[in-house]
Amino acid sequence: MQLTEEQLATWKRDGCLVVADVFPPESVTSALEAIERNAYDGLTYAEYREKWDKNPEEIRRICEQSPSMQLLAGPFGKALHFPTGLDAVDRLLENEDYLDVACQLLSTNEIRLGYGQIFLREGLTDTRYSEHPWQGYHIDNGTNSQLPPHPNWEQYHYILSGIILHDIELDGAPMLVCPGSHRQLPSIFGSHGGRAGGLGIADRRQFKELAEPTPVTAKAGSAAFRSSYLIHAAQPFANRSKQRAWMGYHFHRADNADWCHTTRPIPGWGSPEFLNFVAKTTPRVRHVLGWPMPGDAYYTSESLQRIAHAYPGIDLTPYQEAL
Repeated sequence: MQLTEEQLATWKRDGCLVVADVFPPESVTSALEAIERNAYDGLTYAEYREKWDKNPEEIRRICEQSPSMQLLAGPFGKALHFPTGLDAVDRLLENEDYLDVACQLLSTNEIRLGYGQIFLREGLTDTRYSEHPWQGYHIDNGTNSQLPPHPNWEQYHYILSGIILHDIELDGAPMLVCPGSHRQLPSIFGSHGGRAGGLGIADRRQFKELAEPTPVTAKAGSAAFRSSYLIHAAQPFANRSKQRAWMGYHFHRADNADWCHTTRPIPGWGSPEFLNFVAKTTPRVRHVLGWPMPGDAYYTSESLQRIAHAYPGIDLTPYQEAL
């Protein structure tokens, strides 16, 4: 997929971009079902609401007792971090158009995956928003980077993406972003500061230079991208019968790999989920995970034998053919 000059100009101006029709309907439908059943104790969202609408206090009590990180995957969220072990969800990363867009936004074909996570909110239990509409604005850079935003944002930021699995409309708590704020951080840091790689703004009204927040609405099958330097916030559901669910991946340039490391827990290299995913995925996705591409000097007959032992069932044909 090749972005248009207008799309690239929008990205540079606003620091966010929604690209439509990246994922086919069948892939988002199966991924959404997997995320829902993971979030709602084996139920679809409709089944979950039918069960718990009659007893909202009880489901809220259950959520209060759950770890806050795990609730990012839903009220009964089990799998959260990539690889989730939910095949339909993890394989969204293999979409070539999706990776092509990420490469174009980072201005290089050498990109790396920093982090992947299910992100789900739903109206019955959701509390992930601030009391006042001028509160809660922040950047996410500190999630992966220990360094504060650099003036050269195109070189040193990373991008966060959300794979949109159902239509997100105005009443479905779309994220609010301040377009262009990724380029305004030097002046904001000058008066505000910030902790390490992050920044939180107590009162957006104090920063008159910020554009009015814009809701990020999108159709199912779209991919929404934003700079890690972009100021944004959550808002409450106008329609509490709705949910907002996506699969998110963070990408950075390979030449930024030394400082774009995730600060959140993910399954280790030896976890069954990771071993299984890597064995089944494509050479391009393995490259995004840090492997050399086929044809690299790393691959020899002996090294391929060791890879076959480490990742049972892996198809090494592309690497063998490039020897």
